[in-house]
Amino acid sequence: MDQEIWKLVLEYLAVKENSRSNAEIKLLEERLNDWIANDPDRREQLEEALSLWQHTAQMPEDESWRESFQGIKKQIEQVPKRKLKILKWWPAATAAAIIGALVFFVAGDKKPLTVVQNQIVWITKTAAPGKIVNVILPDSSEIWLNSSSSISFPENLKHADIRNVKLNGEAFFKVKRDPAHPFIVKSGKIQTRVLGTSFNIRAWKGYGAEVTVLTGKVAVSKDSAGIQSAAVHLLPNQKVIYNIKSTQLMSENVDDAKASINWRTGKMNFDSTPMEDVFQIISRKYAVKIVTDQSFKNCELTAKFDNVEISEVMKTISLTFDIHYTINKQIIYIKGGKCN
Repeated sequence: MDQEIWKLVLEYLAVKENSRSNAEIKLLEERLNDWIANDPDRREQLEEALSLWQHTAQMPEDESWRESFQGIKKQIEQVPKRKLKILKWWPAATAAAIIGALVFFVAGDKKPLTVVQNQIVWITKTAAPGKIVNVILPDSSEIWLNSSSSISFPENLKHADIRNVKLNGEAFFKVKRDPAHPFIVKSGKIQTRVLGTSFNIRAWKGYGAEVTVLTGKVAVSKDSAGIQSAAVHLLPNQKVIYNIKSTQLMSENVDDAKASINWRTGKMNFDSTPMEDVFQIISRKYAVKIVTDQSFKNCELTAKFDNVEISEVMKTISLTFDIHYTINKQIIYIKGGKCN
């Protein structure tokens, strides 16, 4: 790829980020689409660029490419030599730009720049309410699904260049290390990239997603219509939270990341947790429906439960909020109650 194409790709990202001119963006998109479509060999280059991006996880800064390409070229030095056999002349920032270019859709009836030659067969595993399911993926990665959660993965995951999976709900991952084939989890509004590590993802519908790392390192980015933001990198005992209102990723340290997977052993830890969330967690864990005669919107619960019966949990809630409850099969009826 010559410098003119480098400039074109980087300019597209800069304009996409800063410009309000749809016409200018459209023109750059068309030029990029033509460049990729004119040479079938470039598809392989793009696949290699995806792997290269996994190792760099850096986007070009503003319009620094206009000044010099030297800084861009230096970024490639940290990439394993094995990765450079085909793309030794590709700078890391160019790979990052290609990632941005890969995901946009051009005007009219043209297809996205990424062309799927063979239809992918997806497999979905689900944990029913009240159940925790252990799933072994084709690549030997291991997943524990929390109640009411599901994981989807391609049938050919073991042989895929990039191991993509989709999560709904909550799961703990122990990913088999394979630097040549990055592992990507798409969950709600975020995307998590790893090589080989263990981490927990909580991504319930309607709630802010959360990623907590136990071992290794992950890169979490916002995923909006296939467009990824700059990645937030996490190390052990760190987590990132996606704020629904601000649509921002916020990282923080945690005292003990293992606490995030207490659900695997049936434990529930509540720390000033809104009661609406508490009821949701109880409903999933015990496969029950909770019906109240009033709102608990401003109530919070701080309590820890080991793997106890639902009756023990309800006794604690009853004493804390002065409620009356009855359990009829899989429905819990709650009357009264007040926040302390």
